[in-house]
Amino acid sequence: EINNTNTDTTTTTHQKTTLNQSRKEFFSRARVISDDEAISSEGGDEKRIGRRIVVRYSRGATYRVRAYNLIPVLEPSVQSPSLPPMVVLVPETNIYRREAKVHTTPNDSFMELGCDYGITVDKIQKSLQEAGDVPKIWPMDENAGHGEGEGEKKVVETKVLENRVSCLGVDKSRESIKLAKERYPKCLFSLGNILFGGMTSIRTLCEKSLVGSAPSIICIDVNGNRDIDGVLKCLEMVMNEPWKRQPRMIIVKSRFLYWELKKMEKDDTNGSAILSTSALGS
Repeated sequence: EINNTNTDTTTTTHQKTTLNQSRKEFFSRARVISDDEAISSEGGDEKRIGRRIVVRYSRGATYRVRAYNLIPVLEPSVQSPSLPPMVVLVPETNIYRREAKVHTTPNDSFMELGCDYGITVDKIQKSLQEAGDVPKIWPMDENAGHGEGEGEKKVVETKVLENRVSCLGVDKSRESIKLAKERYPKCLFSLGNILFGGMTSIRTLCEKSLVGSAPSIICIDVNGNRDIDGVLKCLEMVMNEPWKRQPRMIIVKSRFLYWELKKMEKDDTNGSAILSTSALGS
């Protein structure tokens, strides 16, 4: 209809605007509220994956979306604080950033070690602002239809009151940190080389400036794709640091380490490998 030459220009503009808004919302955070589409046992995997699931977005809108368009999110509420953090290993930058964006929820604080020019940190910051949050129990009062869930409001208000940031980037390059601060002033960046200077100063900065006084999601992108020993040392230091609260997930980008473990485990994981602490020797 948008491409119809007989369509009124005003209507076309409105439709295009509506379409763009819809596309943006479909890349937002949502919660499954109904998964009851019947699939017969003879339907096969293709039909099961293509089935429609009803989801609700942060502004209250509901849609029937195909199952294959949904990416599961590991929420803080489903992880036990007594367990060690989950470590996810990825080989490439695009997968690394996608995993970070998907699993960092509005209730999390984020830190990247080896942030370079701050691109990943900024992506997470924008995602926390734009993706929204959907409470498990949707409020049914008169304000429920106005778009925002109580859980989202509570998180935003808490962050404002604490006057802290949600995202922190750390890098050993002065030039990179300088450019990151200029490009992304809403995020916090700090100079630091944890492989030689340790984690203490970074932990102190988190306690002073980060929401929750410690990162719940930590991303590690150090030493390029070659030095496996450096990556493992950094990961060990992060896991052994006495944080105010233990991180629930650590996402590591290292192509060489990823394929080394793939050879060991011979397990197809669709672009990411989940490590146990025993695999890291800790």
